[in-house]
Amino acid sequence: MSQQTPYGSASGPVQFPDHAQGQPAYGQQPAYGQGAPGYPPAGQQKTNTMAILGLVFAFLFQPLGIIFSAIGLSQIKKTREKGRGLALTGLILSIVFLILGLLLFFFVFAALNEVVERAAAGETQAAEAAEDPDGVLAACQTVIPAISAFGSDMATVTTPEEYVQVVTDTRATIEGAAGGASDPAFVGDVQVLSDDLQLAADSVAAGEDPSYLMDALTEDEARVNEACAAAGY
Repeated sequence: MSQQTPYGSASGPVQFPDHAQGQPAYGQQPAYGQGAPGYPPAGQQKTNTMAILGLVFAFLFQPLGIIFSAIGLSQIKKTREKGRGLALTGLILSIVFLILGLLLFFFVFAALNEVVERAAAGETQAAEAAEDPDGVLAACQTVIPAISAFGSDMATVTTPEEYVQVVTDTRATIEGAAGGASDPAFVGDVQVLSDDLQLAADSVAAGEDPSYLMDALTEDEARVNEACAAAGY
């Protein structure tokens, strides 16, 4: 008959349950660092690839950086991988850089468009200057319509004051236009016409009949028309 001890039979080794040999018993928590069931241990978790790509493409191509970072955040939420900070950083940087890039694009586009418009305007002015070196054609584009408007306005004049006002406005218009021309003959013809118009206004203001000036005014207008026709108007 074998002798009994507090730890079992003296004739053989003591047998321990499996959990006493290093295996956790049912219901016990895993040791620190072993990881939860279904997930790799904490020390073996890898960084999410999409999170890394999201951060990289934030500096290369922001639309892809946004997509990769968003995918990385979604995957990390499911897999518990590392890299959530990288994904957030990539997402934020991608959005910020994309907005700055768009602003820079529109700024550069507007600046280039302005430069192109100025260049086109300069070319147009240069072409016009080559076609109209004396500025006569440009002046005629104002003088001839003003003379035509003078005839129309005279048909509606009913008082001496209105007559004087129409003459004053017409003289200011044609003299101002002729002032931009460098052809002395053309400038002189316009000035003669303006002076005769002033004589007509003075006659009306004095209560006299200005019809005696009609022939002179007709000749003055004809000379101006010929000069404008010669300039290509």
